[in-house]
Amino acid sequence: MDLRIQKTYRSLLVAFTKLLETHRYEDVTIAMLCDEAMIRRTTFYKHFADKSEFFSFFVDSLRIEITKYGEEQSAGSRSAEADGGVNAEEGLAILRALVDFMLDHERMIDNIFESSMSGMMVLMMADRVAETLRERYRDKFQKSEADVITLASASEFAAGGIVRLFEKWWVRGHSVEGKVELITIAEAMVTRVLRS
Repeated sequence: MDLRIQKTYRSLLVAFTKLLETHRYEDVTIAMLCDEAMIRRTTFYKHFADKSEFFSFFVDSLRIEITKYGEEQSAGSRSAEADGGVNAEEGLAILRALVDFMLDHERMIDNIFESSMSGMMVLMMADRVAETLRERYRDKFQKSEADVITLASASEFAAGGIVRLFEKWWVRGHSVEGKVELITIAEAMVTRVLRS
């Protein structure tokens, strides 16, 4: 990818994160985003049709960054499970990175959940979690061809549960003390659904 495009994307991502720290999603305009990122609106529209498409890009970028962090944190670990070959430490590291990101950007997460668009945004996040699970378990999903449960449906089911679990934890005060329990439950849920 062209270096200028990378710089534009990075500027937009940083600007959007900063704006969501102080504004609800629906209150952030393209003009505000472009001003904060110091780019022209025409540049924005060369890459994105609208704010909703940009939000999808934003969530994808976070997913990639958090997944990469989890992979790096567990690179030295040799705890790949014999029954599925999936590195359990990697999954835990990804979940820890997600929770840490949420806690580090508390006001932004509050603004997302307080937004009138929160339902759409939560569904989009669930789609990205499901995509991550499909990528992670693509070669390891252990279901026979006769079984009606597919990797796609199991990933969607687990992703919905994870996102709902995280949402409930957040609404109940998102205590740092509850972080370990949240991560443990989320990983156990994924294990049951995708490795059974």
